[in-house]
Amino acid sequence: MGGLYKDGEQREQWRYWLALRLVRGVGNVTYRELLEHFATPQAVFTASLAALTAAGAHPEVARAIAAFDQWPAVETELHKIARTGVRLVTRTDEEYPVNLTHLHDPPPFLYVRGAFVPEDRVAIAIVGSRVASSYGRGVARDLARGLAEKGVTVVSGLARGIDAEAHRAALTAGGRTVAVLGSGLDVIYPSEHRPLAEEITARGAVVSEFALGSKPEAVHFPYRNRVISGLTLGTVVVEATENSGSLITARCALDQNREVFAVPGHITAGRSRGPNRLIKNGAKLVENIEDILNEIAPTLAPPRPALPAAPAVTLEPHEAMLVDLCDGEPLHVDTLIARSGLSAARVLEVLLGLELKGVVTQLPGTHFALSGAWTGNKRSKA
Repeated sequence: MGGLYKDGEQREQWRYWLALRLVRGVGNVTYRELLEHFATPQAVFTASLAALTAAGAHPEVARAIAAFDQWPAVETELHKIARTGVRLVTRTDEEYPVNLTHLHDPPPFLYVRGAFVPEDRVAIAIVGSRVASSYGRGVARDLARGLAEKGVTVVSGLARGIDAEAHRAALTAGGRTVAVLGSGLDVIYPSEHRPLAEEITARGAVVSEFALGSKPEAVHFPYRNRVISGLTLGTVVVEATENSGSLITARCALDQNREVFAVPGHITAGRSRGPNRLIKNGAKLVENIEDILNEIAPTLAPPRPALPAAPAVTLEPHEAMLVDLCDGEPLHVDTLIARSGLSAARVLEVLLGLELKGVVTQLPGTHFALSGAWTGNKRSKA
């Protein structure tokens, strides 16, 4: 897929996505909240100061949006995108990975070479030491090959050692693999993995949330590790020292409510201390791919047959209003308060009633969503 824009409209859309990311004070969480309120970055830039602050933006952030003057930098980035054959996959695109949408702080967009497909929802990360032993390399190859043969997408970070073994084994098995970089997509690191990155592009995707030209700085890798775990249903740590970045990926997986797996190693080997400690702390011990597949099986199970319709639930007017607001992606309670126009106390009271009726469920971070059992079978009181 080339970097040429499909049309001028796409280029204009990307222009605003890139610009909002450059606004001082707009991180991933603020970006998500602005999108929840305004739907598009372009609408954010056309909003008044009053509308921005009413949507929850800090006054300084609202003023920074209104005074944004880095359009030349945005144009430079757009030219780089066209020149390098890269695409932006934004939060509102159908191609955007569904697993990332469940994060509290999802990247608003990713730079992508290659493509995501719906099957990438069933993905497992395999990470570990850059200076891996022959044992660790062999285990990474066996796990990646076995998972790929089962149709599971293998995700890793294109680093030396375990990462590279996992990517190559998935490709050899004819499966899909995704590489997440801690640099711009035009700065492949390590450089000797450029041919591997090209292979992955043809059979999966190479992605980054960092601007083109970004160097592989140490500060980038925790963010990259968060995306690796966020793309997947679980993370497998094969070999890692106690200070390894792979343990950051495992912690990210835990924070994201994803599975954490670890391959046990020799108790006297420094590379084994990371996974052995994870196992002591409750990670799933992995000896073969069945140990992984058994844990993610509930996610892969086919939908259950439809149950008989439940009796209609009677909703008060305020309850019906909040249900309509929740009919989409999860919303933070502050967003519900702002959009409903009700007092904070009243919104919390109504949400409690809806939880007791089984209509909404509370998610981590004080977010609310319609319950999976809710079918919209309701009666509204006049």
